[in-house]
Amino acid sequence: MKKKSINIALIVLAAFILIVFYNKPDSFVHTSLTDRFNPFIEKTTTYAQVPTGTQSYHEVQGYNSKDGHVLSYKLKKVGGYDPQGKYVAIEHKGQYVKSIKYISKQNFLSKIDK
Repeated sequence: MKKKSINIALIVLAAFILIVFYNKPDSFVHTSLTDRFNPFIEKTTTYAQVPTGTQSYHEVQGYNSKDGHVLSYKLKKVGGYDPQGKYVAIEHKGQYVKSIKYISKQNFLSKIDK
């Protein structure tokens, strides 16, 4: 029984190490679940223009809040709550989207024109 517990603990540890150390933006393991718990990915706010008439956005191209440049990757899936909203501020950690907030066009333009 003790040997079985040790083997299970080693398997769980190995899986954790693989997820954490091989979870780079260009790697094969880059999902909202793994990004949520990866301590090497920092939380950031990104600004984006999204299509109206829907509350589910796919392949969202965002702009970095620090310098206004386009992100090197797209957010695969972002859920919304206002089908009329066109500009959003997305708080996320890699592919893990924590929250979104609809903003005005003027606010959006001021954030990306840096």
